[in-house]
Amino acid sequence: MRVQWFIPVALTVAVLAGCSTGTPPATPPATVTVTAPPSATAAAPVTESPTSSAAPVKGKCALTDVRPQVTLTTGEAGQRHTTVTWTNVSGATCTMFGFGGVDLDGPPNPTYGPTYSLPRSSVAPQTVRLAPGEKAHTVVTWLPGDWTPTKLVITPPDETHSAVLDWPGGGVLRQDGATRPGTYLGPVEAGASA
Repeated sequence: MRVQWFIPVALTVAVLAGCSTGTPPATPPATVTVTAPPSATAAAPVTESPTSSAAPVKGKCALTDVRPQVTLTTGEAGQRHTTVTWTNVSGATCTMFGFGGVDLDGPPNPTYGPTYSLPRSSVAPQTVRLAPGEKAHTVVTWLPGDWTPTKLVITPPDETHSAVLDWPGGGVLRQDGATRPGTYLGPVEAGASA
């Protein structure tokens, strides 16, 4: 019985011993990187703005950390684009991720009322890191129409407090409840404008 298991074991040892030459290989061994399978919620890429000084980091930007300002409206015929620029006015670095919210307020519309809550675009958001004094922006895309809002009520992502700005554009086409509206809100992006 001992001879039966000894022969396969001896052959295995001999084969394995022959695999090693005892001298280092001429080229270094290849490096293999193994990544974990994707999870249901992938981390968002981070867009960093360059910083010249080290500022404390506080996490998500609250409305008290960033000041919104309407800075640009482009497009004449068809869709128009109004840019809201966020400036970090705090003494700490903070991050913005996502869409926030925008309501256009104006005179009562007979069908929809005085507030038009804009839907979000399908663009995937990225995390934007803002050092003190740095800027990010959000673009409101809209179709011209016959309802003229007077105020743009904007809320930063992950925040419950809003800022009220004057609406700089003209009349807007109301598409409340449309499945593919031409008026919508884009995500927060790095920099002052698109």
